[in-house]
Amino acid sequence: MQQFLIGLAPFLQVIQILISVAVAVLVVLQARTGGLGSMFGGDSSLYRTRRGLEKTLYEATIGLGIAFVVFAFLNVLATRPAF
Repeated sequence: MQQFLIGLAPFLQVIQILISVAVAVLVVLQARTGGLGSMFGGDSSLYRTRRGLEKTLYEATIGLGIAFVVFAFLNVLATRPAF
């Protein structure tokens, strides 16, 4: 399996970079959809549920975060020296 992963190392690195950029974009988009009320002194302690696009962004961020960790682990396996 190590030989197979060594051949995929460049692809794993590119995929990991793309996932990291996508996670950064999703985090910035989530910060923007947080609402302007809390920015200008509104009460942000009120609990509310995520709906629609906000929920989709939240779930996509979690999914891409998990994918990033998986690809990071595979990348470590692919690039470590064989003993």
